[in-house]
Amino acid sequence: MYNRLDECFSINQIISGYSPELFELLKFKKALSDRTLYRDLSRIGENHTFIIENYQQFIRKEELVADKQFMDFSSSYFEGKKAAFGALGYSRDHEPGKKQLTFGVSTGINSVPTALTIQNGNVQDKEHFRFMLETSEAVLPEGSLLILDTGGDTKENKRLVCEKKFHYLTLKAKKIEIYQRAIERYNNGTKVDVIINNISYSCVTYKKEDETNYVFFSEKLKNEQLALKERKFRRELEKNKIVLKKTKAGKEINEFLTDEGTVTTKGILQTRLDEIKNPYLNGLEGFFILESDLAIEPERALALYKDKDKAEKLFRSIKEGTELRPMRHWSKDAIIGYILVIFLTNFLVNLTLLRAKDTVIKNTKLLKNIYAN
Repeated sequence: MYNRLDECFSINQIISGYSPELFELLKFKKALSDRTLYRDLSRIGENHTFIIENYQQFIRKEELVADKQFMDFSSSYFEGKKAAFGALGYSRDHEPGKKQLTFGVSTGINSVPTALTIQNGNVQDKEHFRFMLETSEAVLPEGSLLILDTGGDTKENKRLVCEKKFHYLTLKAKKIEIYQRAIERYNNGTKVDVIINNISYSCVTYKKEDETNYVFFSEKLKNEQLALKERKFRRELEKNKIVLKKTKAGKEINEFLTDEGTVTTKGILQTRLDEIKNPYLNGLEGFFILESDLAIEPERALALYKDKDKAEKLFRSIKEGTELRPMRHWSKDAIIGYILVIFLTNFLVNLTLLRAKDTVIKNTKLLKNIYAN
């Protein structure tokens, strides 16, 4: 954990990377070897259930478990192809050709993480969520509000949340037909104005069975999405220029033999084009829908969902501040031990920041750079 807060050496460089005096300061009684460190990492992974249970008991005893939890999932890739958990899947690290694992965190609105899960690299978020719920329920107080992204938004997952006497607030996946019906309700409904972070939204709320739906619209978000889709469309048009050049440089006349005789075709390049419609536009730009089993005020619902970036910041600290990736450990226990050490290291960082309430900088990587200089 000291190494993760400092240089983030790989295990085979820890002993040569630090001075003997540091190991004495950290209360090591004898010289270490790489083999010892690897073995200890595997022991941590082998006993991860015991460690997590004790960790959860500690944060519950210290009243660090918030009743509003942000659950999210990410992935990290391996160097090598024989690692446990390794599978090809959607890569958040933009390394689609490398095997990866997926891992999830649950972190409170106070930024204290409460749960960690690790799954194979091809496990989808909606399936992974069930493992996270099972891991979290041991420590969360009854009536906790779980704030989820679209990955966990399925009827079965929401049913499980309510069955365990929790509540949920989640983003509805953008399926065109569902959103079009909701937008029709928005156009015909009574709108409420909401301002969050100096951005204006309008919202229409309606009940559907036992669920409250919040249809939000933002002109600023619409313009950003339109600009993004326009850039994507222009990039696709630019790629297509290569095809046009090949067509123009090819044979101008082709002959085909048929039963009726020889058919001659001549290719002509049309230099004037009609306006091409952007296929990425769907009319949903600027809209998003939140849903909850609770009847929350629209402003409060949106504020809570936007706080979901606490989980994203934790992922950033895990990956960049304590340098999770790439992973080179291959055995199951070593991989679990490695990620667990990094998870607990980030808990120490977030706990320190929670106690030092006047600290402006929250990013682990930036904090390390400041103290290093």
